[in-house]
Amino acid sequence: MNINALQHEISRIVQPYVKPRKHLLLSIGIMYKNQSATYIYTGSSVSLKKEDKPFIYEIGSISKVFTTTLLGEMIHKGLLSESDSIGRYILKLSDNHPVTLSHLANHTSGLPGIGMWKSIINLFDSRTPRDPYCLFSLSEVIDYFYKHRKEPKLKFRYSNAGMGLLGHILATELNTDYETALKKNIMDPLHLEDTSISVPTEKQYRMLKGHDVKGRKQSPLHMRDFMGAGALRSTVNDMLEFIKAHISSENEGYQLTQKSTMEIAKNINVGLGWFLEDEIIWHNGSTQGFSSFLGFDPAKQIGVVVLSNYRSRLFATNPDQMGTDILKLLRKTSLDFVY
Repeated sequence: MNINALQHEISRIVQPYVKPRKHLLLSIGIMYKNQSATYIYTGSSVSLKKEDKPFIYEIGSISKVFTTTLLGEMIHKGLLSESDSIGRYILKLSDNHPVTLSHLANHTSGLPGIGMWKSIINLFDSRTPRDPYCLFSLSEVIDYFYKHRKEPKLKFRYSNAGMGLLGHILATELNTDYETALKKNIMDPLHLEDTSISVPTEKQYRMLKGHDVKGRKQSPLHMRDFMGAGALRSTVNDMLEFIKAHISSENEGYQLTQKSTMEIAKNINVGLGWFLEDEIIWHNGSTQGFSSFLGFDPAKQIGVVVLSNYRSRLFATNPDQMGTDILKLLRKTSLDFVY
């Protein structure tokens, strides 16, 4: 398949998503072995080029695999172990608290993912600042673990607060803040110049406005305690470089995050942050005004990034579905292009 045929197939996949969204700016990046291409869809046109100054999107929960990549790098450097008790890093907890860094990284720490009673309590507690999409504040998470001192049952419950706490612990252990920890250990080594939490003034014009499912503009996301759960902004070009680094066998710390820690559903496992399904390693993200997908097949050296400035509906075409379909296309295709 040549690049023109590939563009046609990708356009066919994304059209149901593109057509009804008036303010859409959809960026898609593909990696095939050592070659890459990016596409920009606006609903009325498509361009195929590597943007010198690409759009910046909120990537939501894809931030989580940056957090676990930092964990993998710190494990590889001998700074800590995934089996370390969180009590080693939180003064209020005992050194042998049964919850480990691995529990936080694979969402088996016991923290409630969705708690109706806690949600109701939060409605009547305006004095406690909590990050968006998090049931708990930082102090409430620590209090939760202080009160729950038994070994957590190995039950997967997706937790923004748990992953956010992991980011907090890692940054504290490095004697810095979360954003600086990522910049020094991931962004700078990989030359991810447009991946950050705070967007510099000179780049603000590239930061897109997000829209909800009805197309209404949304305010930028701000997270204070749990930045490691979803606060990052990035571009399609940087995300392709991130995939490339994870596919490379040279990055041993990165490879650690891709190993299965447990099965969470039929044919779906979880590593340290990543979901593993049918030889595909992936994660997605969603904020009030953005949605995203990142996935790759290390064996075939292919990867896909989908970034949208719309929050997606649950039961409709979305970046997850589009990204998965494009990956399937790449896996069965012999692609011939120079980019």
